[in-house]
Amino acid sequence: MSAPASCSLTCNKEIRRFKVAINTACPLRCEYCFIDKDSGETISRSHVENLVRFQLSSPGKVKKLLLYGGEPFLNFDIVRETALYARAEALKAGKDLDLSICTSAGLPLKREWLEFLAEQRFFLSVSMDGDAETHDAHRRMKGGRGSHAGMLPNLKTIFDTIGKRRSMAIQCVHPDNVEKMLDNYKTLVGYGFENIEIEVIHGFGWKRTKHLFRPMLAKVFDWIWEEAHQGRFRFVVCSLVPLMLKEGVTLEDWCPFHSSMETYPDGNFSFYPFAFVDWDGRKKSKVGSASEGVPERYRSCTFDLASDQCKTCTSTYYSNPQVNEGNDPYRWRTEMARAFMDRVALASRTDPVMKEYLKEALIRCRIS
Repeated sequence: MSAPASCSLTCNKEIRRFKVAINTACPLRCEYCFIDKDSGETISRSHVENLVRFQLSSPGKVKKLLLYGGEPFLNFDIVRETALYARAEALKAGKDLDLSICTSAGLPLKREWLEFLAEQRFFLSVSMDGDAETHDAHRRMKGGRGSHAGMLPNLKTIFDTIGKRRSMAIQCVHPDNVEKMLDNYKTLVGYGFENIEIEVIHGFGWKRTKHLFRPMLAKVFDWIWEEAHQGRFRFVVCSLVPLMLKEGVTLEDWCPFHSSMETYPDGNFSFYPFAFVDWDGRKKSKVGSASEGVPERYRSCTFDLASDQCKTCTSTYYSNPQVNEGNDPYRWRTEMARAFMDRVALASRTDPVMKEYLKEALIRCRIS
């Protein structure tokens, strides 16, 4: 299908990260995921090819394509085809492409799958909230039992194939478990993870426990600091973003095209949390599609922090009050993570341990 004259499958704004939900099916029924797991949707090959070319057409040398669902390992043929196609197109376009996949690890992961991902230099993320009690409170299988126990056998295979530098846990912090943030971070470290992202759950009431978020996250960073001085390096992944972006940090914060693009299996795309709102919300927040590209409004605009158009760009997409309740903790998380790395950078001038920590962080920052 050719793109209408009013749309374009090229982009004048840098798209560094693009999240692609390749399917909706998943063995889990997580309380805070709004994707319709029973709809049976999978992305078409033409949508994948158009989306890849769309991202690679945008300015910027380094690109990251993130595959998720649903559970992407339920459609591993699509994962394989997407990886091979994206690698070939990135080579032709002269782009430096990172590939990433996110899994619930709720089904047995075949070693051959993970070996292919390792060959293709994938980063792999596992959504795992911490200990069994915390995790199973919100992340249960379709039949109602907890998913935690079934994940554990997959971890050794992941570390053996993908490696610990390229693997991370996504620790989802819910208003109900914010007080256990440090304990759950330590639990994930105990399972073997060295890279852990602190992800804030949107769509649930934060009013009762929001005041606990910053002091608990401060304890996480204090513990990481102490561990580093014992020779054990741990990382909160969002703290690595400025190391990766350098001069692009402002774009990361302000222009949603830079790092917030995501698409549903039907090929329609918008900005995070596009795939995590209801169908009416997705229709309102759509900013283009894999078959039509982006409308004129987004083809002609360019990022300008002083522009009123830029300041109000996402105001119509984040109007869901429930989703908005997680905005403050999410912002605090990012601010505190960057402040921690500023502390590391300053200390590295005189502290040999922090100098080594910073060196390792620079190696791992591509996971972000």
